[in-house]
Amino acid sequence: MRLKTIRTPLTATAALLAVLAGAPAHAEEPEPVSGDIVTAPGLELRGRFGEDRYDVWANILGLKPHGGEETLVVYCIDIRTPLDTESPYAEGHWEESGVANLEEVRWVLLNGYPNVGAEELIEASGGEVNPDWTDTEVAEVAYVGTQAAVWHFTDGWDLLEDNPVKGGNNGEDEAVLAIYDHLTEETGRVPDPSELTVDLEGEESATFEDGRFGPYTIRSSAGPVTLGAEGGRLETEGGDEVETLDDGEEFWIVLDEDAREVTVSGTAAYDLPVGRVFLATTDESLTGDAANAVTSGESQKLILAEAREGEIPAEWRFALNAPESGETPKPQLPTTGTSLSIAFAAGLALLMGGMTVIVASKRRKATDH
Repeated sequence: MRLKTIRTPLTATAALLAVLAGAPAHAEEPEPVSGDIVTAPGLELRGRFGEDRYDVWANILGLKPHGGEETLVVYCIDIRTPLDTESPYAEGHWEESGVANLEEVRWVLLNGYPNVGAEELIEASGGEVNPDWTDTEVAEVAYVGTQAAVWHFTDGWDLLEDNPVKGGNNGEDEAVLAIYDHLTEETGRVPDPSELTVDLEGEESATFEDGRFGPYTIRSSAGPVTLGAEGGRLETEGGDEVETLDDGEEFWIVLDEDAREVTVSGTAAYDLPVGRVFLATTDESLTGDAANAVTSGESQKLILAEAREGEIPAEWRFALNAPESGETPKPQLPTTGTSLSIAFAAGLALLMGGMTVIVASKRRKATDH
């Protein structure tokens, strides 16, 4: 017995939907953030540019966004320039800042403080937390060690190995140096949000068995994918309801009674520091286009240390046809020979034995929150 095969063409409406949904969708540019700088005492570091000594005070820096209450952690990416605490700061573009090594700085931020907890960072670096330190002092050490690593890449500054912290005789010397070495010795690459994707595999090989279609495989470079469905439900191999799947995990589709179509939606959420740069500006410029900030004079450039939150939504629409009563499905469905990757890219419809699959995959750039 053969699985019922339908060869009727797609309607004009369905074909148009597939083409439109297959095109990449891009999020609108978020409103630039502006805010005021707040500082707290940090630690004085000893370092050098090449053979020339250059010691610097690493203050703890924060940005309090206008209209918000939470103070964001920021780092200096301009070691030679004094900080103007009287002027507001507005978000600009990394290319406009003239600062080097964005990829390395992204990696430092992802693996440094506060994206990694203060005590956890010190211990992961091979350092030790002095039991007499307060929580504030532990955070101070983690921040300063991360700041030293940021300056290494943005300004070409090196932390001294001998007595790197002035007065750091209570373990600060060793802990800050350990963090600095940990964050500068073997940097990796942090992907840009535009490179993250969520895809689906299995349309060409899925079968109908025991009242369900599948398996389908999630492919995600952005982490776990939360799934939902309209017109049916999603199951694991064992029959449990599917909520979230990791890359490479499978699911099956069970159609609702009398349904012939199901829409599967997926969302991958992630946190990723992306190098959002802040430049000093003026109150007057903030009444206009803050994305093109007018600098108020020489002042340190800053970078947001806390993660950017984003999500990548995807959606697939299937027209599924189960075999008629009494028929037995074949172990595997025949295919038309159409390339699945081409179908995804062009938003085409695949006509396969027993299934019409309307691919409506969406890939979006992340949106800042």
